[in-house]
Amino acid sequence: MKKIIIAGFALLLYASGKAQVSDTTSLFKTMKHLDSLLFETGFNKCQVSVYDNIVSDDLEFYHDVGGITSGKAAFKASIQNNICNNSDQPKRRLVKGSMQVYPLYKNQQLYGAIQEGRHVFFILSNGQYKKSGTAKFTELWLLENNRWKLKRVLSFDHKAAQ
Repeated sequence: MKKIIIAGFALLLYASGKAQVSDTTSLFKTMKHLDSLLFETGFNKCQVSVYDNIVSDDLEFYHDVGGITSGKAAFKASIQNNICNNSDQPKRRLVKGSMQVYPLYKNQQLYGAIQEGRHVFFILSNGQYKKSGTAKFTELWLLENNRWKLKRVLSFDHKAAQ
């Protein structure tokens, strides 16, 4: 199933006919801001209410270790229960320079974007954050009523820190 989903994302990239955008473009900056809301605000600071405005009701989140999470409510509950209520206080950081953004067009009209990159996770240990692992991600963002919504997520290649 995961191979089919990854193939679908690859097909979307191919079909868009557009290359990755520069990190100076408005689209890239928008995706970087959304990434910050998703992870810095929602994940790291546990302000999960931020997801109400940026996550699609029918979100599908595919995680190579944790399985599939379907829907915004389940996603929010997962973050609240597994991240925010975790005594080790996990944190996520985007690997600098790893983020790439690919626009999606139909009839020359922007309707979405694919964001991919790598991130590093940290765990609180003896009062200090220590690197706990790394992973890759691919996210499908769609414009719904002129608002960006996270629609699909692939979170994969999770590795423990060396």
